[in-house]
Amino acid sequence: MTNNSIKIENSEIKGANIVSGIVKGKVTALINELPDSSEPNKPGIKESLTQLQKAIEAESNLSQEDKEEALKKLQSLAEAGKNPQGNQQKAKGAIRFLKGLFIELPKTAKLIEQWKKLLPAIASFFGFEN
Repeated sequence: MTNNSIKIENSEIKGANIVSGIVKGKVTALINELPDSSEPNKPGIKESLTQLQKAIEAESNLSQEDKEEALKKLQSLAEAGKNPQGNQQKAKGAIRFLKGLFIELPKTAKLIEQWKKLLPAIASFFGFEN
């Protein structure tokens, strides 16, 4: 019986990784549909969301559940990016969620540095201040 419980635990872990992989794949696909930056030395929405996705995935201070929620909000931002003026509320809600999630991280977390650097570009793309 003990071996069965270990197998069950392992399947749950694999199941979580599969879900994360599906979310990651959706986010990546949606971001790739966004236009490239028109300015060579200034990242646009596509580049900013790509960098933020990598930072979220690499952040060791976020639980798997928090990473998945953050990626879902990133997915919302990518979807909103297809029509930024018509989706300002959706983008605003996603940014607020991410701000709230990231504020719980230690000040030294690399994700915080990336967020502070990328937020102005993301916010201005949707037409509002950060």
